[in-house]
Amino acid sequence: MSRSDDHFSTQRHVLRPETTVEHVDEFARGHSWPMVGVTERDRAAGTDGEVVWKADGYAAQGNRVLRSGSLHYVEDAMFGIGCVRFSGTPKAAAQSAAATAVQTLRPWTVGDLCQAFDGSPDPRARGQAVLRLGLAAPSKPDQQVLRRIGTALADQDARVRYASVFAASYTRYEAFLPNLRAMAQRDPEDFVRDRAAYALRSLDKVRA
Repeated sequence: MSRSDDHFSTQRHVLRPETTVEHVDEFARGHSWPMVGVTERDRAAGTDGEVVWKADGYAAQGNRVLRSGSLHYVEDAMFGIGCVRFSGTPKAAAQSAAATAVQTLRPWTVGDLCQAFDGSPDPRARGQAVLRLGLAAPSKPDQQVLRRIGTALADQDARVRYASVFAASYTRYEAFLPNLRAMAQRDPEDFVRDRAAYALRSLDKVRA
């Protein structure tokens, strides 16, 4: 097995509003993981906030030891939604450490967020739910995510459509490209058209 095959990285796990970076730091310090990097969030510049803790040498369950590992807390630049992700080698030890973080921090699951979207009582709640769902989307296209973000992209409320453009871009799913192209050309609101066009340019850079 090559080192690249032995590497593990989680998807983003979206934290509940009551779970802050202080809680993530408390978890990391409880495992003696030193903080090794901080990037300040800058909305105007489009820079995500990020804090990184180093987990090298951590003894996970089953006597599995991390050769290298890191826990990342990220706040997206635009909305400040907090997420965590974990990466490391070897894969089994990193998976175990990541599971411990998820068990302690209790982030939303994709299923939780789908339910939140389905039960959202107003446009503001729908917009928040679709943003979180976009951030939490698995790397491989997920039908329940595709369906709900697709619904939001066609919402009657422009604020929800605006949020859903961000959500679609967070997923990086190519399936949303036709929706975004149509919105960039024909959405009745300037600010939605502009954001859809920007999202298309950003996704083109990722695909290049």
